[in-house]
Amino acid sequence: MSNYTFKISGLSKYKGFLQSLQNSNHAVILFSKDKLLLDAISSLYVMMQECDNEYKPCMFCDTCQKIIDKNALDVEYFGEDKNIMVDDSEAIVSSSFVVPYEFKNKYFILKNFDEATVQAQNKLLKVIEEPQKFDKFILLVNNLDAVLPTIKSRCQIYNVPKLSIEELKNVFDFEVGQGKRVSFGAQFANGSLTALNNIFFDEQFEEIYSLCVKILTNLKTSRDVLEYSSLILKHKDKLNVVLEILCLLYRDILAIKQGKQNLVQNTEQLNVLMVLANTENSLALVNIIKEIESVKQKLKYNANISGVIDNLLLRILEIKYICK
Repeated sequence: MSNYTFKISGLSKYKGFLQSLQNSNHAVILFSKDKLLLDAISSLYVMMQECDNEYKPCMFCDTCQKIIDKNALDVEYFGEDKNIMVDDSEAIVSSSFVVPYEFKNKYFILKNFDEATVQAQNKLLKVIEEPQKFDKFILLVNNLDAVLPTIKSRCQIYNVPKLSIEELKNVFDFEVGQGKRVSFGAQFANGSLTALNNIFFDEQFEEIYSLCVKILTNLKTSRDVLEYSSLILKHKDKLNVVLEILCLLYRDILAIKQGKQNLVQNTEQLNVLMVLANTENSLALVNIIKEIESVKQKLKYNANISGVIDNLLLRILEIKYICK
């Protein structure tokens, strides 16, 4: 997995964001759905604090290089390979009393902190509330609701801005000849390096995307439901991907229909989407999107997958018929 710290550091929006972090207190929560972005921003935050050059972070001094390579003695990482447990919290508390070896401060980067156990989070309350003068805690979070209110109240919370599609394509690492695949994946990544990375290396993604386009264009009668339901269920381990793509395609059609073509994310199939925008009803599109969102929730609760997918496709047909 690539280290995107250097490329992220060159984007003006993150230079400004890092400046806003300069005067933060000893404990911050960095919030984003993008784990790769959080990883880069947390490293840049430490560099901003410790780099000795006038223009921080310089990216090239020994201090910056140690942080990039994760070889700095005073930067400790938790939650990278497994969820943070009570024994990890105890190790953090114990280490927090040890003075820094080479930096001004000591840094604890707690990855996936929203997945830490309640007991582990509780164990850190006191050390976050009453830290040593050299301790800094950086909590990386994808879901703020999963962090205890008592932890959040002791931290400054920063919502990390996401990448634009163009920034995503420029930052993402790829080989010569793979640009078209990156551009395709970026349409569906919603500004997330992590999502684009997953899409790029997912051999099934383009097949699923093609299936979703066929559903939009060819699902016309109840006889088609059985065929497309069985095709969807071939990817039952990636139903969330199928639903995300369907949702995005319907949103793009709605945007075109409302004259907001600049909001269209999937430009690869623009001609197809424009044709569909001429035939679909706006109210139907809104209700179909709501139906897909509802199905996402149902699948979280171990619903009958085959029945849910059959019902979704039938509901799409029904909504179109009602809204004619």
